[in-house]
Amino acid sequence: LDSLKKEIRFKVKRLTNQEMLVFSSIYQFENQGHIVDYSLLSTNLGLSESSIRDYIQRIIKKGMPLIKEKVNNKRVILKIPEDFKKLASLNTLIELHDL
Repeated sequence: LDSLKKEIRFKVKRLTNQEMLVFSSIYQFENQGHIVDYSLLSTNLGLSESSIRDYIQRIIKKGMPLIKEKVNNKRVILKIPEDFKKLASLNTLIELHDL
């Protein structure tokens, strides 16, 4: 469990502030029951969908758990795995990032 916590801490610390904003927004919107896609994030964060796509790619490259699910071969739904949510709450992730 300690090694998992260290790994999470390391990955969260590697995120830029913008990447952390996008990741935490996905987490928060999911917790509120929203289906998260590029459009929702773009509208709420004031960023272009293209920028959101770039941030998502970088977040995934840095090893953060994020699922991209294509619906009807068109719309991409973004999800954070439930297992990960059980390990780290949104507040915990934000605190780790701000250390």
